[in-house]
Amino acid sequence: MQKKFIALAVAGLVSGAAFAQSNVQIYGVADASFESVSASGASSGTGYASRNRIATNSSLIGFKGAEALGNGLTTIWQIENQVALDGPSATTNTQTMANGWNTRDTYVGLTGGFGTVLAGYISTLQRSTAAKFDLMPGATGSGSSLNMIGRVNVGGVYAAATGVANNFNTTSVGGQDLSNNIGTIFRSQAVAYITPTFSGFNAAVAYVPNENRDNTAANANSVSRNPSGWNVSGNYDNGPLAVSLAYLRLNDIGSGQAAANTTFNGAEKHNAWLLGASYAITPDTKVSFMYDRYDGSLGLTGSGEASIKRNGYYLGIKQGFGASDVTLVYMKNGDNSVSGLNAAAGKAFGDDGAQAVSLRYAYNASKRTQFYAIYTEILNKTNGNYDFSGIDPVAPGGTGGGNGVVNAGADPRVIGVGIRHSF
Repeated sequence: MQKKFIALAVAGLVSGAAFAQSNVQIYGVADASFESVSASGASSGTGYASRNRIATNSSLIGFKGAEALGNGLTTIWQIENQVALDGPSATTNTQTMANGWNTRDTYVGLTGGFGTVLAGYISTLQRSTAAKFDLMPGATGSGSSLNMIGRVNVGGVYAAATGVANNFNTTSVGGQDLSNNIGTIFRSQAVAYITPTFSGFNAAVAYVPNENRDNTAANANSVSRNPSGWNVSGNYDNGPLAVSLAYLRLNDIGSGQAAANTTFNGAEKHNAWLLGASYAITPDTKVSFMYDRYDGSLGLTGSGEASIKRNGYYLGIKQGFGASDVTLVYMKNGDNSVSGLNAAAGKAFGDDGAQAVSLRYAYNASKRTQFYAIYTEILNKTNGNYDFSGIDPVAPGGTGGGNGVVNAGADPRVIGVGIRHSF
């Protein structure tokens, strides 16, 4: 995942010599770690015994370029691809994201004095904001903020209300399969506009089109699906201080999945706010904070409309010592606050939050090559089932767009060493 906010990445792309002529720049990251992983302490079902694996931590290769058109206008483009360093298909019991073309931010756009317009497969502004304030390089690996930020466990709500587990996904927006989780951090087909920057301030807006709208009812409840979304953000980045606030609205991302699905009645609305702030105390010391708020309504047939609210937090500090640096991160997602379900369902649900801590040491052998060691543990509450996000969850069956799901109460743990090279 790109570390920089879209607007900043675009600004860097189209500055200086990039204006001179049409060109192609090749760039990427090769990141692999050898890890021991486990998940113990499940309150129901079993955990996952300790095993060793290779994790490739969102390795990528990309191509980008720009062409000056005159009159202050420049065409820009980017094609970015996931790379699985551990095999040509990367199909194992912990990773099913295959090597692929344009599996990451890929777009074409126009920039000038008016700002920048993009169209393609791009990160939501929530995703870009989370990446901007994540202290882990590339916002990836077991210490990524995406373990908590932008994720809401809703499987317990459905199981309590309907008796059907694992019955929610967001394949209609963002191409994700989040297995009992709502996800506000993803990429999707979208168009976006980024304003010029004035004294450190800029803003952005993105629209996710409803191209997956159903012409006819798609499930047994005669519910038609009309998934779409809006995303806006405001940003300040000047000197040691950076602050961003992003808001995301998604509609109908769960309704009308399949003919046999009788769970949904077409009332899915998802609202998410993400506030991020960072401050460089010294050139070698940086602190970062995020507050993540979810407020949504999920229409459940026979059980009313479930209103779900969840607060999440991220706090990190990164300290440099010459060629070395140490990063310490703490994350917490509170329990879902659920209302609107019938009494029986309401009593059966709760205690589903989690905390996580991550410690990473890195030695920078050069500006491009880094050796590192990392320890991360997620502490799930009795009904919590958070797992590591990205392409390397502990539970089998995770995907590049989402995550595996450990059994309730199990605590995923990773300890590993790796090498990261940027080019």
